[in-house]
Amino acid sequence: MKRWIAGWAVLAVVLPLVFSSCSPNIVPSGWEFLGRREVNFTSDRDTIDVSRSAGPLKRLLVIAKMNPVEIFDIKVTFESGAVFDAANRMRLFVGRDQLFIDLPGEARRVREVKFWYRTLNRAARRAEVWLYGQ
Repeated sequence: MKRWIAGWAVLAVVLPLVFSSCSPNIVPSGWEFLGRREVNFTSDRDTIDVSRSAGPLKRLLVIAKMNPVEIFDIKVTFESGAVFDAANRMRLFVGRDQLFIDLPGEARRVREVKFWYRTLNRAARRAEVWLYGQ
């Protein structure tokens, strides 16, 4: 009986790791990871502070992990203090959708990216939003 319980315990730990590593990687090559945030189930506001080591950026990429996300708005603040309203309401589904944001003007440094969003599937885990730059 103890072996049976131990076997199920190991399976419960290993199985999610196997399936998460088999999920498709929808991030194209050449993109730099800038940060991630966990999304609440209710309307949530978060900021990803972009590292100074990230070079000048021309494009941003946003993807959802763990669960789908409904995005209400995204605002990008540049190093100069200028703000760009990047996106309107949309939904990102895990493993399928990518949100590409073309930044206006020449490539320049981004200070922060503010998100207004929520996790769509209330029955499961919180979603995560991952931000990449190029």
